[in-house]
Amino acid sequence: MTSNRPILATRRLGKTDLEVTVVGFGGIPIQIVPEDVAVAAVRRAYELGINFFDTARGYTNSEERIGKALHGRDYFVATKSGNREAEGVYRDVERSLANLRRRQIDLYQLHGVNNDDELDNVLAAGGALEGLRRAREEGKIAHIGITGHRRETLVNAIQRCDDFASVQVPFNVVEDEILDNLVPLCAERDVGIIAMKPIGGGNFTNAPLAVKWCMAQPITVAIPGMATPQEVEEDVGAAHDLEMTAEEQAAIERMRSELSHRTCRRCRYCEPCPQGVQISSLLHGRSIIRRMGAARWKEWGAVEVIASVDLCTECGECLEKCPYELPIPELIREAAAHYRTVPELTED
Repeated sequence: MTSNRPILATRRLGKTDLEVTVVGFGGIPIQIVPEDVAVAAVRRAYELGINFFDTARGYTNSEERIGKALHGRDYFVATKSGNREAEGVYRDVERSLANLRRRQIDLYQLHGVNNDDELDNVLAAGGALEGLRRAREEGKIAHIGITGHRRETLVNAIQRCDDFASVQVPFNVVEDEILDNLVPLCAERDVGIIAMKPIGGGNFTNAPLAVKWCMAQPITVAIPGMATPQEVEEDVGAAHDLEMTAEEQAAIERMRSELSHRTCRRCRYCEPCPQGVQISSLLHGRSIIRRMGAARWKEWGAVEVIASVDLCTECGECLEKCPYELPIPELIREAAAHYRTVPELTED
């Protein structure tokens, strides 16, 4: 790394030799800003000492923008693919190499493995893991990881497969359940933890404090999404002193109290809805809009998702299923009201 860059604390990423900074760059939001702003944000992160950049094949132009911004520089990059077949994911590795302008990708992850059926598919003969093993043998990637939103599936993945050097999972002030089982298992198996959504997908008002709390926990690296140089500066500023003051801890407790019973954890225990309401998609649409843009969510079927609100009879079944006692019908109504204010979602 360049000697005149600021020094941030680093931690070894699981069973790899990668010493990554405690704060990394989450590459989702740079899709929806002008390219010059995106490139400036990535370069500012590098200038301030960040050495770990996360992106994905599914993040439209994110790989290309990171590749353009950091070409010729020394850094670690993680990307991922949602392809579930060996040949498909192998082709995605080659696309990622071209987009990132790299000869090797440090960490390539199986993207969004959110239930045990999907895990079975990627681990089976001809599945995506087979394609990543081939890419690793050929030197196209150095290490393999897995991402997902359900800790139970990630626990299962680590127990079944020694290939995974890391897991990427939501972890923040509200979504801290991984401390109970996934974190201890990762410590036992020497698997790195990449904490995505440290500010709840943009839902927390005091983002730097939320990021600081996350970095102070027994994880490897937190990767808040950053879209502008200013956001980079705020998040990196939180990485210089990870000791939590009494005032900061009190603010964290207030944040947790305010948001805990209004934040969906994406566990999907409330589904399927007997009436056909697409509960999880409805509750997470706002986060998708903030990070990826309304047009992208519309491509993914937002109109049909929003229309499913009209099917809700408030039967209460989702309330009985939710382990976090969320007021789901109320949250659905609030989300629907917000979507009616987004022009891209109301246009034909």
